[in-house]
Formats: sequence, C-alpha cells, structure tokens
Amino acid sequence: MESDRFQTLEQQDHAVPFRLFFSINPPPEVIGHLSAIQNEVRQVLEVGFDPHRSVRWTRPTQFHLTVLFLGYVPSSEIATLEGVATELMASFTELPTLTLDNIGSFPAFHRPRVLWVGCRSNVLLQQLQSRFLAAFSQRVPLKENEGSYPHITIARFRHLPRRFGERMRLLSEKHRFPECIWKVNSVGLMRSVTGPEGAEYTCLSNFSPEIGADGS
Repeated sequence: MESDRFQTLEQQDHAVPFRLFFSINPPPEVIGHLSAIQNEVRQVLEVGFDPHRSVRWTRPTQFHLTVLFLGYVPSSEIATLEGVATELMASFTELPTLTLDNIGSFPAFHRPRVLWVGCRSNVLLQQLQSRFLAAFSQRVPLKENEGSYPHITIARFRHLPRRFGERMRLLSEKHRFPECIWKVNSVGLMRSVTGPEGAEYTCLSNFSPEIGADGS
C-alpha cells in the first residue's frame, strides 16, 4: 500500500545518521562584509592560474562560525539534543559580541587547506564553546579538539601552486581588512549534507537565552 511505502521511507530516514554541528550564523549585513573580503581576496589570489581546479569558495549563504562539531548522530537523537541546547542556552544571560578582522589559514599559509576570517578573542564566546562541549560530550563521543578556533571559512583549497600560499601570506601581512562587529542573538543546530559542489547546510533549530528553541 502507498501509506506503507511512505512509512517505510520515514523509518529509513529516521535511522540515517545526520552530520550535525552547532554554529553562530551571521546576519545579512555581516554576510555582506564577509562577501566583500572574499571578493577582494579572490582578485589577488586567482591571478595566473585556474581557480576552478585550485579553490572552492564558500557560498555566502554558508558562512558560519562553528560552536561545536558533533559529527554523525542518529536522527532519533535530535529532539534530545535540542532539549539539552534549550536548557544550556537558558543558563546564559547574554551572548557574545564578535569582532571579525583579518584573514588566516589552516594549517599554515605555505600549505593552506582552509582560508578564514578570524574572530578576536572573546570571553563569552569561549564560555559558549566550552559549555557546549561539556554538555554534549556526555551524549556524543567528542574530543577536546572538536571545539573550533573562532573563524568563518571563506575558501577551501586543493592542488595549490606554491606561489598561492606566498600570496596569501603577503596579503595577510600587508593588508588590513575593515573590522566588523555584531551582536550574536542565537546559536543554530545545523545539518551538513555533502554533495558534488561541497557541503549544504540546513538549520534545524535556533536557540537563544530569551526564547530557547525555535524549530525552523
């Protein structure tokens, strides 16, 4: 029967692990700021070689600052994770105000794999990340290094010419990008699905000190 087929598909989806993470997702004005930095960097770095073979630039709608990467979690556990996040966010009276400034790279400029815009040291952000790690390490197998250095990825690299890393180093040392400051209002529970053009992110829920969880 048709209803039985749909029930089977729903049960299969319920059993499939989801690749999840918590993140701070920037508002439109910050996305615009990050896009401007990304475009400026592209103009400098893509001179003299085929960027399509070397660089995957992050789409603006995918910009985010990771609070905690959970990895693959059974979809049946999502409601439990949302409950923990709601309770955790209720313990905060305020969320951080972030300042983004210059670019950086993992693991190093001479052999980059990830290009990012960095976030200045922030005590409230550190507390947010450490509390999320402590709360979810009891439910999901996590390591201390699952907490993320505060950054927003704007590009990922492959097959890089040697001069590319040198250009990035010089760009970072000699060029200062305008600062961007924004007040964080919520943390999102995100699902990541890997595709041929990179990962696609979907926000499953948002959490804030004032309203808790708001499914979306």
